[in-house]
Amino acid sequence: MNKTRFSKYSGFTIIELLVVIVIVCILTALVGLTYSGIQAKNRNTQRQTTIDVLKGQLETYYAGTNVYPTSAQLNNATWRTQNLKHLPPDALQDPRWTSKNTDCTMSGKAITSSKPTNDCYSYQVTATDGSACDNDKTPCAHYTLTAWLEGGEKYVKSSLN
Repeated sequence: MNKTRFSKYSGFTIIELLVVIVIVCILTALVGLTYSGIQAKNRNTQRQTTIDVLKGQLETYYAGTNVYPTSAQLNNATWRTQNLKHLPPDALQDPRWTSKNTDCTMSGKAITSSKPTNDCYSYQVTATDGSACDNDKTPCAHYTLTAWLEGGEKYVKSSLN
């Protein structure tokens, strides 16, 4: 029976192992970057869709009442349920929103902020002349919805009025 002997040089060299490790690290980094880019793109698409849905609901409300809701009304979950019936309950929650974001959180729930803010949707509503409105004495006639996209751009939709 012939026994195979291993020479003292059999196996991989340290250089070969380092090359393989470097290649694996590069491939892992590429996969990670691609995945995070896809996730950011999906969140941006979700933000744009939400702003478009909000705009549609606001325009439908305007068609029936001839005013847009005040910020307080839009941020009131009960009011939204009664007046914007096709709006999902979590529609005001940005994909990266957390309850620690004080600019757009009330009672632990997401609301719109009064100015464009990262990880929040903003709703700015005004009277015809650009002043504050309350729908009692001064009707709300214009609005601007804004979402910050990942990458630094803003996605803005304004009233049709």
